[in-house]
Amino acid sequence: MISRPLLAVSFLLLAACGEKKEASSAPDAEKNALPGRSVARSGGEEDSPDPRIALRASLDQASGEHDAAAREKILESVAWDALDVDPALAREAFAALTPDSESSRRMVGHFAMRLADENPERAIEWARALEQKEERSDAFGRIAVVISATDPAAAAALVSEEMTAGPPRDRAVVQVIQRWSQAAPADAAAWIAAFPQGAARSAGLKAVAAAWLGADPTALAAWVEAREEGPVRTEAVLAVAEALRATPPEARPAQLGTFKDPTLRKQLESILSQPPP
Repeated sequence: MISRPLLAVSFLLLAACGEKKEASSAPDAEKNALPGRSVARSGGEEDSPDPRIALRASLDQASGEHDAAAREKILESVAWDALDVDPALAREAFAALTPDSESSRRMVGHFAMRLADENPERAIEWARALEQKEERSDAFGRIAVVISATDPAAAAALVSEEMTAGPPRDRAVVQVIQRWSQAAPADAAAWIAAFPQGAARSAGLKAVAAAWLGADPTALAAWVEAREEGPVRTEAVLAVAEALRATPPEARPAQLGTFKDPTLRKQLESILSQPPP
């Protein structure tokens, strides 16, 4: 597992690379400017004061703050704002955050997304080494969302294999399923139907039904009708009803007509005749 100091170092690697790339193309006067000094421009104009001075002052303020909540807020703000302008300062602020706190998890999640954009495999390796369970789960959720844009099946596997049950996983499930449903709704439906009963499965089925109904209502109807009687079929019917509510009323008869099972069709009609929950 990555210790807190080493986590702080790895947390800033991506930012440091970005800073180095930007610095290589900067004018010499800017690269050589000392902290706290403005840089003279042609025509007598000057840049605004170096933002690192204000960030350092805020970090010093946090060290003397006795209110824990206020201290965390200042540290998180410094870590965010310094990430691209002063990686070392951002690292210092991040390391001072309470491990596994809400602020710390947000920062880890943000870095996970940035790293996944650059190198998904490296991001996964980094997340697996995180010491705090909640931070690790949050990181995988953010990485999965990034990966789902190009490989939703791999993102789904990451969510299933690496994330612990809870709100972060539920959110990741819905975000992944929304993208997967656009490309392969049948595969997305099979994945979410295998989840245990709960908020993630219910929300995921709704996302699949909404996407599938617009793309291929006949295939959606066939999939629902093929489910055995039980909780998954019940949730799928409710998901389809919700998707039907969102479609123009004039389109509903044709969509309902794709359901060949008259009992199921009547069940959907009955749900739609009632006020929305």
